[in-house]
Amino acid sequence: MPEDEEMKDADAEDSLRVSEDEETDLDEVDESQELDEEDEVDVVEAPETGAFMVIGQGDFAMSQSNRGADDPGDNTLCEPQYLAVFGDILFVADKGNHRVLIWEQFPQENGEPASLVLGQEDFADCLENRGITTTLDEMTSGLGDEDLDGFTISKAEEDTLSQPAGVAVINGKLYVVDSGNHRVLRWEGIPTDDGEPPKLVLGQDNMDDNEANRRGFVGSGSLFFPMGIHSSDDKHVLIADKDNNRVLIWNKIPFSDGWNADVSLGQKGVDERWPNQGEFDNVGQDTLSFPTGVYFDAENERVFVVDQGNNRVLIWNKIPRETGVGADVVIGQKDFLSREPNRGNGATRPAADSLYFPTDVVCGKAGLFISDTGNNRVLYWKEVPTENGQPADVVLGQSSFIENAVNRGRDEASNCTLNDPYGLLLIDDEEEEEEEGLREIPAADDDDDDGDRDAAAGDETSLVASESVEEPEEPQPKFKLFICDRSNSRVVVWNKLPYPKEEEEEEEFEELKVDDENLLIGEEEDEDDDDDIFDAEETPPGELPPA
Repeated sequence: MPEDEEMKDADAEDSLRVSEDEETDLDEVDESQELDEEDEVDVVEAPETGAFMVIGQGDFAMSQSNRGADDPGDNTLCEPQYLAVFGDILFVADKGNHRVLIWEQFPQENGEPASLVLGQEDFADCLENRGITTTLDEMTSGLGDEDLDGFTISKAEEDTLSQPAGVAVINGKLYVVDSGNHRVLRWEGIPTDDGEPPKLVLGQDNMDDNEANRRGFVGSGSLFFPMGIHSSDDKHVLIADKDNNRVLIWNKIPFSDGWNADVSLGQKGVDERWPNQGEFDNVGQDTLSFPTGVYFDAENERVFVVDQGNNRVLIWNKIPRETGVGADVVIGQKDFLSREPNRGNGATRPAADSLYFPTDVVCGKAGLFISDTGNNRVLYWKEVPTENGQPADVVLGQSSFIENAVNRGRDEASNCTLNDPYGLLLIDDEEEEEEEGLREIPAADDDDDDGDRDAAAGDETSLVASESVEEPEEPQPKFKLFICDRSNSRVVVWNKLPYPKEEEEEEEFEELKVDDENLLIGEEEDEDDDDDIFDAEETPPGELPPA
């Protein structure tokens, strides 16, 4: 073969190898570009709004009683039920450990230990009434049942507790609802020592008695498993007397043991106690069934009562002055005659306007909150409802109004989940809200290369800033909400509302997926790939592919 032809063939083979190498390099570049593009497309979702601090656990994922230990400590909880605040002092009723914990300074970090304990000698004790017991034959119980003679029960003393519930500070004095002992205890001020005894008792004649209804006689001064307590004017005292199916109101601060109440709500007389006034299913605007929470808004004279057995919350627009006065508004039911869970839809079908075994209610400048215990959530209203069955605006603890699984069905708790939420504490933040308007843009540094360009933009800078700054969907009220997350054995603190995402964003995203509804995705790419394969097959070996 002539040398010229051999050189031409060699050049052709070299060109072929070069072109194949270039194609390989191009493929590698394209693949890397595709990976980069995919990485750029990934959108990092903003963290979901939830609690910012937890008390009783080391972190938000923990949920065991006393952090899994056999004995409690100064930083653990077991089924906390209610809580209160006085200045910078925080009080938590730790039901499962039969004690009340006191933080002399507001907790600032997760799991911060308490300062004092009431109801026990120290933080390591947790027995009901400190383990003291007695027998019924030693007490003149008047039950008239000889079979109960010798039956052992827990015995109360002045410095013991059994299943503590509501907590309040009224006129500078601490009140603790000692639910299992059917009484309310009052200290002369704020306790300063562990196990400090109280000085006054309501619901019993003295500090040693703990039988329901003062040995079985219902009256204006007896109690039967009381739960919530509240006062916001340091004059009135309101107690949810749960198993007597009523709320008692003292118009003046009690002065001695066993002081009688002035008004009873939910019953026609102070000596009556049956659910819904004796007709269990015959619910009305003046009946109650196992009330657990009460809140008195002294500024507007409104009274809120959680009517747990009737799956509703009742509102009196003026504080009742007489026994048996009916409520003005009902939440959680369509009318005063309904009482079924979730407005008759059942235990597993909640909605924005339904309740299932609610427990507590609080109200303030931030709005109205109700712990919807059976639905494992807390509901929020921007304004106090004025119409029956008014739906809530926001839900805490669930991702939507139609869900109610424990901890959202997850294996562990988080800062966004709840399990058996109970008592609530609302603190309105007095800090002034930021003025609405354009956010100021910081001045450019002298060594900023873009300084001249920013200066040239002139008056358009404020417009660009207003477009770049994302405004919140809804204004956030200034508040702190403490939730006793009972079955997670913790207290979680929220300061932001988890407003739901707007549906319009999802619709826009769907529209961007397909440009032409009649064109299948990837159809052009498939045809191009087929042409390439076809051309590659028709190209004879040893020759350059067509340009």
